[in-house]
Amino acid sequence: MAKFKLFGLRTDDESQREKQHRQLCREVAGEGIVLLKNEGVLPLRNKKIALFGAGARMTVKGGTGSGDMQERYSVSIEQGLRNAGFEIVSTRWLDRFDQYYAQKDKIWRQSIEEKIKTYKPWQVQKMFDEVIHVNPLCFPCGDKIQIEDLSADTDTAIYVVARQAGESADRRFENGDFKLSEEESYNIHSLAEQYEKLLLVINCGGILDLSILNETNNIGAVLYYVQGGEEGGNAFADIVSGKINPSGKITDTWAKRYEDYPSAMDYGYLNGNLKDEDYKEGIYVGYRYFDSFGINPLFEFGFGLSYTTFSHHVSDIHIQKTKVTIKVMITNTGTEFSGKQVLQLYLEKPNGRLCHELRSLVAFVKTKNLKPDENELLTLTFDLCDHASYDEKDSNWVLDQGEYGICLGTSSRQNEPVAVVVLENETVVEKCTSICPMEYDFSELKAEFPIHEYDLNLPRFEVRSDDISYVKHVYENPKIKTNLKTEQLLLNLNDKELIELIVGAGYSGKSFNNTPGCAGRTTVSLLKKSIPNVNFSDGPAGLNLTPKIVILKSGSMRYIDGIPAMWKWGWLKKIEPFVKAKAGRGTPVYQFMTAWPAVTLQAQTWNLPLIEKVGNAVGVEMIETGVTLWLAPGMNIHRNPLCGRNFEYYSEDPILTGMMSSAVSKGVQSHKGIGVTVKHFCCNNQEDNREYVSANIKERALREIYLKGFRYAVEHSNPKAVMSSYNLVNGVYTANSFDLLTKVLRCEWGYDGMTMTDWNSTESDKGKHELCPVCGTDLIMPGSKAAKKALLKGLKNDSINRDDILRCAANVLNMIFESAVIEGF
Repeated sequence: MAKFKLFGLRTDDESQREKQHRQLCREVAGEGIVLLKNEGVLPLRNKKIALFGAGARMTVKGGTGSGDMQERYSVSIEQGLRNAGFEIVSTRWLDRFDQYYAQKDKIWRQSIEEKIKTYKPWQVQKMFDEVIHVNPLCFPCGDKIQIEDLSADTDTAIYVVARQAGESADRRFENGDFKLSEEESYNIHSLAEQYEKLLLVINCGGILDLSILNETNNIGAVLYYVQGGEEGGNAFADIVSGKINPSGKITDTWAKRYEDYPSAMDYGYLNGNLKDEDYKEGIYVGYRYFDSFGINPLFEFGFGLSYTTFSHHVSDIHIQKTKVTIKVMITNTGTEFSGKQVLQLYLEKPNGRLCHELRSLVAFVKTKNLKPDENELLTLTFDLCDHASYDEKDSNWVLDQGEYGICLGTSSRQNEPVAVVVLENETVVEKCTSICPMEYDFSELKAEFPIHEYDLNLPRFEVRSDDISYVKHVYENPKIKTNLKTEQLLLNLNDKELIELIVGAGYSGKSFNNTPGCAGRTTVSLLKKSIPNVNFSDGPAGLNLTPKIVILKSGSMRYIDGIPAMWKWGWLKKIEPFVKAKAGRGTPVYQFMTAWPAVTLQAQTWNLPLIEKVGNAVGVEMIETGVTLWLAPGMNIHRNPLCGRNFEYYSEDPILTGMMSSAVSKGVQSHKGIGVTVKHFCCNNQEDNREYVSANIKERALREIYLKGFRYAVEHSNPKAVMSSYNLVNGVYTANSFDLLTKVLRCEWGYDGMTMTDWNSTESDKGKHELCPVCGTDLIMPGSKAAKKALLKGLKNDSINRDDILRCAANVLNMIFESAVIEGF
């Protein structure tokens, strides 16, 4: 057997795979960018553009932390416009911003250098976690536009507002972050006065305050660019030039004021308590709140404009037991532009013992590119049982007696009833057990019971209780799942070796399967037992790997261009000569991975087949680089617009989240031997103090909002792995939650894959290592001596049952021996 196995490419020439994936990246960005406002500005007719704003030249491609990427190159908005033949007639402000940014960056770096002087060489990880990886809370906005910055050679200006966010820190309800800075407001007003046509572009992974739209009517167009990945600039130019027609729809509700969000001033740092986050809004998250409480948003969930118009009419509706199928004919009624449209189906529930949201999304579908006058017949389906409500009193999923309105339209507010389903009796769909008891109680928001009145001429369908299947769950530890090979291996492992298997192998050291820059791996100490390691890679925007490195004959690594920028701090810079590759030594490995558009932007495509293609492409790159598990997709709900990682997540809606994550998962797992890791299970909706905050939430909201997307993903795409979150839920760390990891995930949903912790979530004074195997966590990541010691002690004092260790080890072994990298071992 060879000492180690190499993946990646041996040349730094741009590969055919890279070129193909760049095209797909551009397509996804083009379909996800949302046109929020347009009063004759777009598409641009003038090829001369006055360009301003922090994101014009330094376009933010994605967030920081695990969502960052080290791609070959990215296209900025400025470069994209130039590539499309536009002439930028004003660069003076952009040039000055370059200098301004460099000065700000220098000051920030100097402050970091001062902070890390006190850290010792053996505290590298702590130094990164506490100082270097803590993100700056806002992107520099630049200074005020001066009269000489303007150009009289054009009537059209573009202003790009940019923001950066990421792991470990939430955004701030302050000027220069959620709100525009004084300079940005001044600049936008100035441009609105000076130019006939002004396009405002939002280059941010989350929502911004756009109250400026109420202050001036001269902002003729607004594009929500989000973060477009490596081809974002070209995709932007495709849209503003009219080469493609915008078809994206927002996946969150944009409020007129931040204070309109139900969790607004109670969120995170704003309530002065970072240890307890009380989810007092209950099920009323996003549009569920705005619609149920009659609060008008600036832009509603599912909204997005086009350069053309569409009409639709229902051609057929039928129901088989509880499965509803609707066929809709949609037509491009415009005369100039081809385009795509998204149809959305919402369900209105009857009033029963439980109060419901006004309506909720149950299905959606996107058309192909329709030419003027062209039409397409689309099909939308959903099962009524999948949208039962949870009754906390009896621990049941129930369908209330009465009329269910099925509403068809193009957003949460632009829809109308097209059919009514009538259920004769209240019916229990599923019998569960109570989970995650609260440490203390609080009052939730309560809406008035919505009143639904339906036209008697609408098609009506009756559902009988006898047609509804009843499920009653059995709650017991799942059986140890093995095959002939893994069973034999388990028999040959002693207690210490079993524990090695269920604790990760850290970041450094030699390994059999080599993937430079991987986020983690399984143990490398069992090669003599014929168990190789497998590798895991961040993150939601693509495979976050080291792009260029040399592997020496010993298996050690050296950097081709010196140590990465993220490591060039303090005394670490001094080791660069010792880890830089020398000519002719070792084997070069090149891993230029695709930087995909931010996950929120992917969701804004509302195009499931397209997102499945993204998953397929990620799978190709995983096979190329020897990655077994992709640490994505991120599935947490956009509970509040200030969450620092919202760009990594899909939406405020659990059904859209579940369907999107299932699509990308199916794409990845269409390749044999690799898989996804859905995360962060669950309620990781805040980054400030994320490792110690308790998400305090009542069971109905937990199940209907924060677990529902995960359930959809598990049942429809069977992800290879599930990662728990950093936070606690009702006072219990999720990595130590038997209720979540065993009762819900295994017993109720039937999940039989592998579970893992988030990185270091059971270290120090956080979750407990020894509770992980008992509660259903299979793999402790990234791994430590402390974890192994705690597990071995637990076995010796009988606080851990050996069967629990065997069950975890079997799940890890199954994952390893199903891996594509096993071939040739």
